[in-house]
Amino acid sequence: MKLVGVECWADKYFFERLLNDKSLIRKESGDDAVIKGVVVSSKGNFSIGIVDVDKDKKIPSSFAKIYENNNTQIFKHNENCQFLILIEPRQFEHWINDYLKIKNCAVEDFGFISFVDFMKKSKSLKPENDERFKNLINFIFENFNGDENHILKLKRHLEYILEKKYQFNIDEFQNI
Repeated sequence: MKLVGVECWADKYFFERLLNDKSLIRKESGDDAVIKGVVVSSKGNFSIGIVDVDKDKKIPSSFAKIYENNNTQIFKHNENCQFLILIEPRQFEHWINDYLKIKNCAVEDFGFISFVDFMKKSKSLKPENDERFKNLINFIFENFNGDENHILKLKRHLEYILEKKYQFNIDEFQNI
């Protein structure tokens, strides 16, 4: 069952790999569709949406912020087990680039001419078909478990949410 909605193909490829389960991720047609998928289409059932923080996101007032760091904001519906996750800064590509900076790397190390080149490729229909994109993502997955970082933290949060679903406990969650 596709419980996690994302904005674009690059997000879908990345989060399928992060959660090691292609069946969990659904690609929506943009951030508004992801939010609508959680708030309306899920009809109060368990659902997660992951969107970029690149614009003024209209998080519904029925959601409260339960976690925030420099790269992630997590909101939970006040009554239902529905979650909206905003990754930052700005867009998915910047979020990835922040991790590369931690590792003293840049997108150019993977064959991209520039960050703009990386952005264009990640916006394509199947970015994982580009060897440079695939190698960059492979590098992240080969290295992110080694030390504390925003990708590992979000993975732990997502795994907790997906495991607990309706038994979600805010105190346990905030101690992850």
